[in-house]
Amino acid sequence: MTLHDYDNIDEDKIEIGRRFADYPSVKFRRVKLDEIDILILRTLAEDGRTPLRELSKKTELAISTIHSRISRLIAEDVIEKFTIIVNPERLNYITAFVLLNVSTSKIENILSDLVKRDNVLEAYESLGKFNVVLKVRVKTLNALRRFINELSKLDGVAEFECFVTTKRYKEDTWKPEVES
Repeated sequence: MTLHDYDNIDEDKIEIGRRFADYPSVKFRRVKLDEIDILILRTLAEDGRTPLRELSKKTELAISTIHSRISRLIAEDVIEKFTIIVNPERLNYITAFVLLNVSTSKIENILSDLVKRDNVLEAYESLGKFNVVLKVRVKTLNALRRFINELSKLDGVAEFECFVTTKRYKEDTWKPEVES
């Protein structure tokens, strides 16, 4: 299967791993955003400290309206949190991506445990041979080795692969685009 073939997949016929419908805890309610919402999100993703006054000038809306829109975006879980990006290289941290092949009957339990760990920055369920992808940050290679050893002992982990990064070129927040 090529990347182009994924455009034509009938989601009801996916047989790799588990279908989306098998996850009752996942919310699929799509939030409709207008161009102003997108502008607010893109501006805050670039700099979460952007004053409401500046957003008001960019959008030509009242500060109270901007505040209401941001509150709605938070309430609808579009904005999950306001944060910073720390440069791991300046603190001598190592970033690694860990791919796991996990038994589908154990995947939710394993992921619910992994997302609680401070060194797991991102955790994804995915399609393919490796159905879990983790972004991990640790202080030393020994710490990474210990983490990998812990993972390999988890009930349901059949196989794993680890990629240690050597240099970071970009790490940013995602900025949504205006829908056409």
